[in-house]
Order: sequence, then C-alpha cells, then structure tokens
Amino acid sequence: MRSRCVGKPSRGRALVVASAFAWAVAVPAGAADPRPLGARSRDPAVRIESLFLRLSLFDQYGHGFQSKAGPPRGPGSQRMTVLQPMGMIGLRQRNPRWSHQVAFALDVISAASPDGLDAVSSASRQNEAGEIDATTTYDADDRGQWSLRYGVHFEEPWRSFFVGLGFSRGFFEDNTTVSLATAYVFDWFDYIHPLGWSPKGQEHRITLSDNVSVVQVLSPTTLLTGSYGVTFQQGTLSTTWNSVYIEDAPKRTCADDNSQKPAYDCPNREPERLPRTRLRHAVALQLAQHIPRTRSTLKLGYRFYDDTFDLRAHTPSVMLYQWFGRRFYLRALYRYHWQRGVSFYTTATRTTIPDDMPLTADSDLAPFSAHQGGLKAVLYITPPGSVRGAQYLDAGYSRYQRSNDLHIDVFGIGYGREF
Repeated sequence: MRSRCVGKPSRGRALVVASAFAWAVAVPAGAADPRPLGARSRDPAVRIESLFLRLSLFDQYGHGFQSKAGPPRGPGSQRMTVLQPMGMIGLRQRNPRWSHQVAFALDVISAASPDGLDAVSSASRQNEAGEIDATTTYDADDRGQWSLRYGVHFEEPWRSFFVGLGFSRGFFEDNTTVSLATAYVFDWFDYIHPLGWSPKGQEHRITLSDNVSVVQVLSPTTLLTGSYGVTFQQGTLSTTWNSVYIEDAPKRTCADDNSQKPAYDCPNREPERLPRTRLRHAVALQLAQHIPRTRSTLKLGYRFYDDTFDLRAHTPSVMLYQWFGRRFYLRALYRYHWQRGVSFYTTATRTTIPDDMPLTADSDLAPFSAHQGGLKAVLYITPPGSVRGAQYLDAGYSRYQRSNDLHIDVFGIGYGREF
C-alpha cells in the first residue's frame, strides 16, 4: 500500500513532478520583439514557443507499518508501479509581454491500495490521476514580472484545485533577483477507511503557502540562491486508509461478527489520527559554480525543514552538469535526507489510547535516512541557439532508498523543442 504523506498532494507526484519539470526546462521569455509593428500584426494571436514531453516509470517496493497488505501486525507491502506521461507547452501572445505555460500529467497507478471502497475484494488495484497546471506571466520589463498560476488535480477518490500569485524583479543591474509567491490549494476527497468502509462521506483540507527567494550573482560564473517558505494546512490531514495495529484487539474477523458493527471494530487495525492543523517551515540554499575551462557546472544545496508535528529534516544535495561537445551533456545527482520523525509515530497501539491523541504508523512520518542518486543524459538534435529552434532528447535513471525499507526506481525519457 502506498502511503499518502501529509502535506503532499495525493499521488501528488503528478503535481510535484509537473512543477519541477516546468521549472527545469522552461525557457526565459524574450525582452522585446524587434520586428516592426506591421509585421507583428500579421502574427497569430497566440503562438507555440516551446514543447516538452516526458514519459516516466516509477517502480516502488518495500514495507510499512501503515499498510495492511501483509501480516496483521505488519509491516505490509508498499508495492506500486506508476506510468506517467506528461508534458508542457509554452505559448506567447502577439503582445510579447504575455506568455503562458501549460503543464499536464497523467498517472496510471497499479497498487493494492485505495482505488475505491472495495479494498477487501481486492478489485481496486489500478487508479488513474490527472492534472493541468498553468502559469500566465506578464513581463513589465524593469518594473518586474507578474505570474498567475492555476490548475486542477483529479483522481477517483481525490479532487483538488490550486491558484497562486507571484512577482519577481531584478535589482542592481539584475545582479540581484527577488521573487515572492503565494498559493492556495483546496482538496476534497472521499473518506476511505482501511477496510473500504466510508461512513463520513467527503472530507477536505486547505493549504496556504508563502515563499520568498533571492538569487544573487556573486561573479560571472557564480550564483547564490536562498529561499524561505511557510505553509499552513487545516482540515483532514490524515491519510484515511492508513492504519495502526491494535495489540489488545479481540481476535476475531468481520465474518465472525453478526452484530452489524462498523468495519473498523472487527480487525486488529485502527485508522491513523493526525492533528487538524499543521504549520511548516522550509529554508533552502544553493550555490552554483560554472567552470568554463572544463564546461562543468557544480550545484551544492541544503534544505532545512521543521513543522508543528515536530518533524525536522536536513537535506544536503550535489549536482554536476558536464558538457561534451556542443550537443551532449550529463547531469549527475546525489541527495541525502535525514529526519527525526514525529513524536506520535508508532508501529502498534492499544484500544485504551484516547481518541483525541494523534497516532500514525506512516513510514513517511517515521525517523529515517534516505539516499538518492541519479544520472541524466541530454542530446541536442539541433544545437542551442539554432535559428530553427533547439531540439533535444533525454534519458535518465534515479534510485531512491530509505533506511525504513522503501525503494523507488525512476526511469524517464523526454523530448523538447523550441520554436
């Protein structure tokens, strides 16, 4: 069973990957159109400026105590496979100050987890999730750049929409760039009990997030980036089908009980319980150094995270970009993550625990360390800066491994073109 980590959108890999993909490959908007006004007027109202397509395969396996796909006491299987086609289209209006980016993603998920209310019958082994993530940008030259981000996420038990506003401006001859962003996310979803029983109908949660970042040019080949983000969440923050083993539960099954009691009274499992609010803080730094002689770029990063669940995490990372000729480069990545886990994490509980006490066995909230390494190769069919527009192909592999028995292999191929 795949756990839904609180604070991340459900199967939110669609949102997280789409946003990261758009950031990684987006082409900066041009400052102005040098052509005469008469030539511009014959342009279409909106033209395609860039196109990016990607196909990724996520293969996850391991075990977690929140999953009931195993022995009664756990840990249960977290086996899952996700096939994710996605892409992004860059558009520019006749007025070159206005541009748009539209990212889209589809997750086809194979897992013995919560597709519907029939978890006991094992019929729910496949689910689909989709998302559209759009950003409209207005470039006011030296007065800054405004952006509006909006989109929807949908899957069988989960619906979500989000909207955000951003502003970015350069100072000191653009040697310093300051960016501000705020976002609002509203999720509503079916309450799915670990056994598929859904007595509560629909639940919801809201997320408000504010971020500030500064990019500072230290030298012609050195950039320093710093950012701070604060996020507030309220509502049902638990993953409703996650469960905790009950040590002193009666040794019986639902089939032995003819009293028509709710399903959760039958097995040795209790749904997880999380607080109704959460405040999260994240601080990140990155130093990027380009080495012209070897055509290499080194990026060193660090992120610190803390929240009111008493979860604290440290994540250092290093990336190396290496060009070979004018058409080919490699990117290597290594990231280490350590977190101490929440105070109310446990692998088992008793029925005497008060109902208002937070309780979880989610492996995402447990104390653990993780290693991630990856390699990506990019081949340009036409070189960057070509009058016909650059085209490229890429292929990559990433391996994520946690100390609490979770492993994820990610394979991806992509195609990009600028027009």
